[in-house]
Amino acid sequence: YLYSISLFIIICISLFLVNILLLSLIYLLFFFLMIRRPPRSTLSSSSAASDVYKRQVYNPIRVSCRLLTTTTIQPPQPSSTQTLSTMPAKKNHKVPHPMPKASQQSAPASTEAQASAANAKPVKRAKTAGFIPPGAGKNDRNAFGRQFDRHFHVPDRIALAPTSLVEAVNDFHYAMMNDTPRNEFYYNLLKAHIIPGETGVLEIGAGSGLLSMMAAKLGAKWVVAVEGSKEMCELAKCNIAQNNLQDKITVLNMLSTNLELGDLPARPDVLVSEIFGTLLLGESALDYIEDVRHRKILKPDTKIIPQHGVQYAVPIECPTLDKICGVSSWNGIDLSMVNSLRDTASVVFTKKYGFRMSTIPFKRLSEPIPVLSIDFAKTKMGFAADKQNFKVKATESGTAHAMLLFWKSEDYTSKTEETDANKLVMSTDPADTLDNFPRDMQWGQAIQLLDATNPILPTEEEESSAKGNVIPASALPQPVVWTKGEEYNVSCVSSDDHVILQFTA
Repeated sequence: YLYSISLFIIICISLFLVNILLLSLIYLLFFFLMIRRPPRSTLSSSSAASDVYKRQVYNPIRVSCRLLTTTTIQPPQPSSTQTLSTMPAKKNHKVPHPMPKASQQSAPASTEAQASAANAKPVKRAKTAGFIPPGAGKNDRNAFGRQFDRHFHVPDRIALAPTSLVEAVNDFHYAMMNDTPRNEFYYNLLKAHIIPGETGVLEIGAGSGLLSMMAAKLGAKWVVAVEGSKEMCELAKCNIAQNNLQDKITVLNMLSTNLELGDLPARPDVLVSEIFGTLLLGESALDYIEDVRHRKILKPDTKIIPQHGVQYAVPIECPTLDKICGVSSWNGIDLSMVNSLRDTASVVFTKKYGFRMSTIPFKRLSEPIPVLSIDFAKTKMGFAADKQNFKVKATESGTAHAMLLFWKSEDYTSKTEETDANKLVMSTDPADTLDNFPRDMQWGQAIQLLDATNPILPTEEEESSAKGNVIPASALPQPVVWTKGEEYNVSCVSSDDHVILQFTA
């Protein structure tokens, strides 16, 4: 009897422990699923939203555009740490890409392209440029909705899109597409260089597909739009279908550094791109364009739009900057030591300060300095030294509070004559953006605060002959004062790809 009771108790305790263990496992499984699932707002009852969640892909084309015939090619994305300037030529790391089927592609590959691809000598190349478009990076997949607490509502259309892409589109894409003079600049150049029914057009950095659609509407024989972000590719395809141009434009989801000649119907007659930043080379425009030139994706006479660009810098007197970038005192209380932390090393976009240069008073103390002059059809990386010195004559007297940076891009509507009569200019000079609010909100200008205690960088000759002539450091930044008619040294240093600039004066 005692044995039976003992056995019964042991069995009950065992069952109790087993139940505890099972409940613990269920709780852990539930907890794991809860932390892995997206915010509630993304879990729509609609089958489309549910399918999007299961695939972990933001795909608005499933919901709003079902009549697309263009093909998206999505090769493996490169690491954002690999750049043109750091990848040695001997590392010829090519990624094979499938040839799109003629039935899937609006512009089927021609015999010329196939023959060219077969006969072309292999060209060593790098994988990516320094700037990777938002949403195109290998690890750039952090869903926008995940940054909100669960009880916040995030629309399904953006919940699973990459955060960097959503932020970029809302930061500057809308302003960019509403910059009417910019759009007219590109339209008029494309119109001048496209022969209806004959001209093939390649666009790199297609974004919304606007420039490709311009080319298609102007009668291009074929158009291929290359875009690194999968989500922007889908949106571009949607825009293209809305405008009934899907039979003329092929969208490729890849970085242009992964583009092969076999991906195109033929070598393009025109290459168009708008991959400029607040600084002319801020989005590695030269890296990407030189890459397709170097790998012979282009013909020797392919027209590059736009072809010319100049990055300018000019010292300015602007007391308004002192109100947001420095402090002296208040009501007899000296606060000047806080100025020891003033950033006079970084180039900052005026948009981040929250103002437009065209709306605040300032005075230019010299003529603009052409820091970088580029012909995108010829200029190669390494065209300028990473340390440059300029002799600048002051045209006005005053305190140089900052260096103002802007750029101008220009091209010609004539194929044979380059005159002022047929020249078109796109500029971020504040004098040229007075009535262009969208341009100041997408590009704007950049400034770097100046400090007289920052030494002017010597040339290599001066550096080798210098005998310890060092400017002593100061606890506080000191004003840079210029006198009209006097000549001053301005020094500019840059990164290898000239994406980052820094000035001393």
